[in-house]
Amino acid sequence: MEQSPPAAVNPELVAILRDDLSVDVSRITRESRLIDDLGMDSVAFAVGMVAIEDRLDAALTEEDLLSCETVGQLEDAVVAKLPAGQANS
Repeated sequence: MEQSPPAAVNPELVAILRDDLSVDVSRITRESRLIDDLGMDSVAFAVGMVAIEDRLDAALTEEDLLSCETVGQLEDAVVAKLPAGQANS
């Protein structure tokens, strides 16, 4: 049985992790570590960076992405890069 991820994680980000990176959604929390817990590698980071830009219109640099250790940090980085009209300031 597939569990739903916690509501605290953006559903679009969960969809990218699930659909583009084949991450088991039951393992996704804001505290999940991208490399150690979810098994992401350099290829997954590259695919994720493209998917985030395509789906969320948030252009992360490689440096932005590599500085994120957890799903929560990744989500925060994405929110910070959203176009001005999409960000809730």
